[in-house]
Amino acid sequence: MASPQESNSLCLKRKLVDDCLSKDCKSRRVKSENEPSSDSFAKRCNCCCTRPNLANDCVNFLKSGAPNRVMYYKKGSWHNFPEQIMNSLIDEFKGNKSSVVSVMDDEPILVDFLSMTLVNLKTRKQRSVAWFDDTGKRFFPSLFFDEESDEMPKQDSGNVNNTAQGIMLDKVTSSPPEVVKQVVLESSPPVPQKPSTVDVLRKKITSVERGSEGFLFVQDLFLSGMNPFATPNNILHVHRYSPNDITAQCRFEAFERQMKSTKEARGDANVKYGWLGSRKSDIVRILINGLGTTANPVEKAGLSAGVYLSPENRAFTSVGLCDVDEKGVQYMLLCRMILGNVEAVEPGSQESFPSSEIYDSGVDDCSNPKCYVMWPSHLSTHIRLEYLVSFKLAPKVRSKMINSAFIM
Repeated sequence: MASPQESNSLCLKRKLVDDCLSKDCKSRRVKSENEPSSDSFAKRCNCCCTRPNLANDCVNFLKSGAPNRVMYYKKGSWHNFPEQIMNSLIDEFKGNKSSVVSVMDDEPILVDFLSMTLVNLKTRKQRSVAWFDDTGKRFFPSLFFDEESDEMPKQDSGNVNNTAQGIMLDKVTSSPPEVVKQVVLESSPPVPQKPSTVDVLRKKITSVERGSEGFLFVQDLFLSGMNPFATPNNILHVHRYSPNDITAQCRFEAFERQMKSTKEARGDANVKYGWLGSRKSDIVRILINGLGTTANPVEKAGLSAGVYLSPENRAFTSVGLCDVDEKGVQYMLLCRMILGNVEAVEPGSQESFPSSEIYDSGVDDCSNPKCYVMWPSHLSTHIRLEYLVSFKLAPKVRSKMINSAFIM
């Protein structure tokens, strides 16, 4: 039974999701339901959007009833999934699964309801996904795209401005050069200032005070998996992953729902901590965008497809996957994983999803795990980021860690 604190947390997350459905968002849904056809709506959507609104797309999954028809976007129009795949998608949705791996046209695919995308696991190309629920409501993504057909329309919103500027310049072609320069400066639209990566990260993580309960918890886990190669002095900083944007809250909600459904189905959700090591650029991308359908920071060619994490007492195997920045610092993520029922993954298997629906994750050795495999279809629901750890090791120790990375 969930504690009062956990219940309050879930209520707050649900309130955030409900608050996201503003009048703007509601009017958008009403408008889409009254459109004369899906094609005309797609054209208008593609003309006004530059990228998907993941917050709205996540809310679609959380607010929708069970679907009775699921479609994918191809060459400018919507197509129903084959009946067998359609039934599988509907069943998994009813079971609170936010993503499903299947095979269509002899190629492995991943359908992710949270991001409303279909991913071809072979080509890595994506298409949009939409559905009608059992009450007849339509749920379309904020942007329709089809990377397989390369038909993503190019933006032409600047044509009107460019034309106006051209007319203005025509009128001053005979003017002195300094006048022409002034006209160009005045007529040019302002360049939008994108927030820096550092500014974005500040909104995703908060520093944990050294010596605090949270810091000591992470420190103990890190050192238990690094002994005798590290001491407390090797840990530079610990940051807690604490984003407040609605997309991240949707991911948290999906994790909580998955934990509950896995416990009901398996008797035990088998939740554990694990270390995720990767390049600094990958770590930053994961903190900003989350682990989603296209994130493969720790894929190992000799094994199956997926994200690899080491057990909490074997941090050193993930350290070997971390690069070293210009200051000699390395970065690693501490995550919570819903392992559920685990199955042994044979080296060289090249699998992309569980061998059976009774399994939830993979492991190199069921009796003595050294490496956990989280399948591509589970990245949005079975992993929750908890802490970012920055540390600095002696060069000799780093070399030893590289040689120890995921020895199977």
